[in-house]
Amino acid sequence: MSEFRDFVYIRTDPPPMDADPAKPSKLQKSDLAETRAHLRKARQEGFHPVRRDAVTERVSAAIAASGRPKFVNLLRKLRPGTALIVWKLDALGRDAADVLKTIRKVKAGGASIYCMEIYRDDISSNKNVMTTLGALAELDRATGKIRDVAGSLGRGVGGGRVGRPPSLDDATKAQVRACLAKGIKVSAVAKRFHTSRQTVLRIRDADG
Repeated sequence: MSEFRDFVYIRTDPPPMDADPAKPSKLQKSDLAETRAHLRKARQEGFHPVRRDAVTERVSAAIAASGRPKFVNLLRKLRPGTALIVWKLDALGRDAADVLKTIRKVKAGGASIYCMEIYRDDISSNKNVMTTLGALAELDRATGKIRDVAGSLGRGVGGGRVGRPPSLDDATKAQVRACLAKGIKVSAVAKRFHTSRQTVLRIRDADG
């Protein structure tokens, strides 16, 4: 049985590096304001979402759709006749292939999907959009294969020698040290910078 509900998903960047995890109230207020603003925009576009069907998630655009807990949970709620509304493509995945996978999954479930940044109708029904995403995904795969081959030969795509890059650059390491100096726990710092506890511990131990 079809139902008519409009779901809104907003991906927003993780907390700033200097944010105090012990004081989440400012972030919560910011997320609430973001949600309300997107609900207003959706209603102006002719949709009818309610607050309980709008989700704001603080997650890096580099994280795949399957690695975004709130987004995954929202997708499970979609049914035939429902609609998913986002504003930017990065809300649907980390690259063209991931976005295309999300669109196909939503369409297979009988729901509609709208990305207000590029199209004012169900994007899964727009052949130009789907063809473009497919071409971009194929380009990503092709260039990825070239990088893999170059890496196996110990060379960059341009022919230069390459080695294993450091997991964090110097600027990020400095931010990690600053967080540790504030007394933020190692596990919290690792999560914030999308790295391992071992990496954070090495940075800490390197400073004596």
